[in-house]
Amino acid sequence: MQHWRHHRTKLLLRSTSRLAFLLLAATIHCHWVAAADRLSRREIDLFENEVRPTLVAHCIKCHGAKKQEGGLKLTSLADVLRGGDSGPAVVPGNPEESLIIEAMRYEGLEMPPDSQLHGDKVVGLVRWVSAGAPWPEDVVLSETPFITDDDRQWWCYQPLAVAAPPVVESVWPNNEIDSFVFKQMAKHRIEPASRATNSELARRVSFAITGLPPGNETISAAQSESFNFDALVERLLQSEAYGENQARFWLDLVRYADSDGYRADHARPDAFEYRDYVIRSFNADMPYHRFIRQQLAGDEVEPGNRDAIIATMYLRHWIYEHNQRDVETQWHEILSDITETTADVFLAQGIKCARCHDHKFDPLLQNDYFRLKAFFAALNPVAEHPVADVETRAEYDRQLRKWENATEEIRGRLREIEYPVALEHATREGFDKFIPEIQEMIRTPRREREPYQQQIASMAERQFDLPYDKLDEWLNEDQIQARKRLKQELKSLEYLKPKQLQTVKFVATDVGPDAPPVFNPDDSDRQAIQPGFITLLDSSDATIEPPADALKTTGRRTALANWIASPDNPLTARVIVNRVWQQHFGRGLVETSSDFGRLGRPPSHPLLLDYLASRFVRDGWSLKKLHRLILTSATYQQSARRPIGRNIAQVDPDNTLLWRMNPRRLSGEEITDALMTASGELTGSRRAIYRPVRRNQPDELLKAFDAPDRIRSSGKRHRTTSSTQSLLLSNSDWAHRRAELIADRIGGSQNAENSSLVR
Repeated sequence: MQHWRHHRTKLLLRSTSRLAFLLLAATIHCHWVAAADRLSRREIDLFENEVRPTLVAHCIKCHGAKKQEGGLKLTSLADVLRGGDSGPAVVPGNPEESLIIEAMRYEGLEMPPDSQLHGDKVVGLVRWVSAGAPWPEDVVLSETPFITDDDRQWWCYQPLAVAAPPVVESVWPNNEIDSFVFKQMAKHRIEPASRATNSELARRVSFAITGLPPGNETISAAQSESFNFDALVERLLQSEAYGENQARFWLDLVRYADSDGYRADHARPDAFEYRDYVIRSFNADMPYHRFIRQQLAGDEVEPGNRDAIIATMYLRHWIYEHNQRDVETQWHEILSDITETTADVFLAQGIKCARCHDHKFDPLLQNDYFRLKAFFAALNPVAEHPVADVETRAEYDRQLRKWENATEEIRGRLREIEYPVALEHATREGFDKFIPEIQEMIRTPRREREPYQQQIASMAERQFDLPYDKLDEWLNEDQIQARKRLKQELKSLEYLKPKQLQTVKFVATDVGPDAPPVFNPDDSDRQAIQPGFITLLDSSDATIEPPADALKTTGRRTALANWIASPDNPLTARVIVNRVWQQHFGRGLVETSSDFGRLGRPPSHPLLLDYLASRFVRDGWSLKKLHRLILTSATYQQSARRPIGRNIAQVDPDNTLLWRMNPRRLSGEEITDALMTASGELTGSRRAIYRPVRRNQPDELLKAFDAPDRIRSSGKRHRTTSSTQSLLLSNSDWAHRRAELIADRIGGSQNAENSSLVR
């Protein structure tokens, strides 16, 4: 009773105090609303990160447009300042007198009523109120995510335009690309640059296609009157060096590395298989849509193709902390990283921002993030995976079940003897430091684990080994003898086991035919989210077709791969065409090659981009045909030596209109390979592309010349100029050795020439 009287007195005192605020509210209301359109970027971020997600997830359902419990509506700044039956919900600048803070702290009123919010969310609201409760103008919160007509009109979500090359009155164009470019230049009264010299073009295109300097044969051909540039392009595209060079750009995108990262940075001895797969795929001109499907779901779409299984290493390039005891958090971070990388690489959609709230600028909803993540919910990184078609897999499983049925009791009794003792003496990081819930998952026999339990248990089991070969040291005599008898019985039934299938290491598949549920952490109703695409493009749940039982997968990744690789997807072809254009011109038609959203740049030549994307699909998703078209254009063959005139300086100082070729510095790999070529050391296996990529110990020269760390997807490398680069090429032992070998080659050539003259 005394506590009740104290609480009532406290409320009465506060109510009296709030009368003043009610009188003041009318005065300050207009001031705060009027100021809302003058917010700084920091204030907008504070609202978007700390306020909008909390109110939408936990408050709007009871205090929104349809329902206002206690007369309180929280959809707009005006509503918040007006408050409800108990007074203003927020007193700007004064969190201690703000009812919404009191309620979320459960100090009297209790909001939300089902469970108290975590402290960090309340702290965020306190920071917002203390900062004056900044609320962006025209923002009205809704329980249902809202996509505007303006969002739907954003250029990258539109179907590819049917764009015929324009007719231009000029003899300059070599192909359709040039017609688009010339028309844009003509609008600003700019003429294209003159053609580069044959020698310049030979060097330019050799590096562009192969990443290597031109050979003596090419140099000689470029100096003759019969030089055929198109034939040179064709010959270089058919060389093995093409795939080796093209792979570098892809490996940057997918953050390929030969080590885990983090402090230990353990080696990944089998990762090179993916690098070599990428090189083979580009050299074979694998259609890009097949390339996509293999990497996302090769185990489902081509289970008998070794390369398709290797391709699923795309799903293994995340960084990994080998002794992270918080296995569940690390696993969810891994799935998030795969989701975000996939959106960046294939769709140029920066979806990471939607992980915590609807994207502030792009029409990407928070649920879109988890809809995409749900495609990977069943992911299972495996040490080995069989390479066999469905029929072979099914026959193998039938025979394996015969052995399992015949040996089930033996194996069960053997496990009872061995497993508890082996766990107790687990080596490396050990077993006992995991929380009880994870320990229980590990102890549960594999066939009895739920899909999520299997994922977490298998990740935890990476951290320790079970010393079965030393168990006799800890077993008693009866156990030792029983163990021997059981192992002999097991061996006698070995003939029932099927012959082992060919396998590939360090790949990925699904944990089984069922996937663990995925939830939006801000959804108070805890409704499982089904796999789906970007809502603006397709608001329905994805149609999942379960694959053959023998594959033991969900079919989710295949559904995602088919959607991404569809010719009807307005993003995919545009994204890859733009990336190839960026390779050759240093800047894409969309400068922000991994972000086609509002924070990126719109295309400089939108019709050209759509023409190239449409033609790319019509040409069978052939990357070689795309390279050929770009490289044989007059636009690409322009000189880089053209000075900038007064008119151009005013109209297009950044060369967006492509009135000359952009000069570029060689990459670290190109510098390395050029020096190795000059020294006579270069063979296919010694190219820079084949050097192991260690995340914590990067190659010194490649790092100096801006090679990315391969921790996150990199759509475009920086191009810096620093003293470190000059010093490395002048003073490093590696550079000195190359210089000595080059000098020896030159000296040897001169001596041979002099000898021939004497004879």
